[in-house]
Amino acid sequence: MSRPILRLATRFTRRTRATAWAIAFACMVLVGAMSLADGLANGVGSVANRIGTGPAVYIQGNELLASAIDPVALSNVSGDFVAMRAHAAVLEINGLTLSVFVIALESYHAGVGTPGFPLGPRNVSLDVGLRDQIQSESGMPVASSGNLSLFGLHLTDLPIVAPPPTRSALFPDDWVYVPSDLLIAMNATRGGPAQAILSDAPLDPAVIASLRLTRLETLGAIGFVRGSVAEVQSSLALLALVIAVVIGLLIYAAMSLEVHARAREIATLRSLGASPATLAGVYEAQAVILALAGAILGSALGIVAAHAVVSLAPLAGLPNLVILSPPTVAVGLALLISGVAAVLGGFVPSRRAAVLARTKGAMPS
Repeated sequence: MSRPILRLATRFTRRTRATAWAIAFACMVLVGAMSLADGLANGVGSVANRIGTGPAVYIQGNELLASAIDPVALSNVSGDFVAMRAHAAVLEINGLTLSVFVIALESYHAGVGTPGFPLGPRNVSLDVGLRDQIQSESGMPVASSGNLSLFGLHLTDLPIVAPPPTRSALFPDDWVYVPSDLLIAMNATRGGPAQAILSDAPLDPAVIASLRLTRLETLGAIGFVRGSVAEVQSSLALLALVIAVVIGLLIYAAMSLEVHARAREIATLRSLGASPATLAGVYEAQAVILALAGAILGSALGIVAAHAVVSLAPLAGLPNLVILSPPTVAVGLALLISGVAAVLGGFVPSRRAAVLARTKGAMPS
């Protein structure tokens, strides 16, 4: 008796397989979306932690490249700080032509500025990320010299030296570093002013007012992004509720049709001694098995889809701030709502099977 019951409980028809795939798709969307949202929250948190340990950055106006701080006034700023010059340029090396940012750093102590790396009037330092890009695209080691176009001038055969020994956590790893004197020599009007002041301690408000400086509120932007991610995560809770309702309706429809189509099988099992409660449990169990099978498959597909999105984002030129972690909560939620929805959605069809089992008219002729 137990074998026919077990076969009835675990037999998948074309209808139930389609329902399982529909449940899998719903769970894939839920798990994938939750994984990406949690990964974005992790990535934004990582960026915020990096920025929180970095210096305060002051510029004139609202854009770094448009800022122009008078170099003469820098000697009047008290405390230790770094003056940064930043300009867009074109680098020619290894047969490649690359758009880059040229950076010159000058350390100030007691009003006296000291040029930072690289040393030498014409040396150019390529950071590690830019070096990796050059080697990857050209298929050869970074050349010992290159050309640089800036301020309408074209400098050739500039020596390429080692990457900077130290770098702030704020800085990306694909910048080009040159001596500040080189920028000033190329164009004193455009290369002389500093674009930013970097200080470990906040500057005196009087200095900020006199130089018309504005502190970059990067953390404010991070906070806005964090709030947006939190709203998305809250919305996903509503999505989970909607998916639970959809799964419940899918289970109800599939199991109702199964009970109607198997009325003769139900009558046969009843004639073999199966109780109405046993038959109701069979269909309730089948609903749960159906939902959990779809949830497990959908969770696996959701994890794969989330990793695929993260992997393909850089290929599409999109920034990748997503740090994926094991989606334990997302998978657990998918299994939970699928199981609960299956129990609730299969309740009425299973009771209907019990009613059919009690009805003498369900007996086979």
